[in-house]
Amino acid sequence: MSIKFSHEIDNNPESEDAGTIKVTATIFGDDDSLTFTTLSLAKDFMDDGNDECKSKEDLNYFLLEAGINDDLIYDALTKLIMYVDEVTCPASSKHSPGCALKVRLDLVPDSLDDDDDEDSQC
Repeated sequence: MSIKFSHEIDNNPESEDAGTIKVTATIFGDDDSLTFTTLSLAKDFMDDGNDECKSKEDLNYFLLEAGINDDLIYDALTKLIMYVDEVTCPASSKHSPGCALKVRLDLVPDSLDDDDDEDSQC
């Protein structure tokens, strides 16, 4: 299964969305897909010491309930955190603390990923 990320930065969000990260996870299947969305403050999501971040916990439970194995969940969440860190790094992006960040996490079975470019995988 491949793990793919994409993002969108809203530089002029509504005031209640400023400083947030919305993660939408989609697990693709042969016949259907499962989608889950969670929202948190960016500072809570990025806090390495915050293992109890509600968004990360909720995402973990969604993946578990969908039947994703523990190793893949760990890999996906670790890569998600690194991806968000890269996107929000002041030196490498247009993201600022007042922006709203939307991140997509797609889990695509290898059987559905055959047509995609190998370079786009994480």
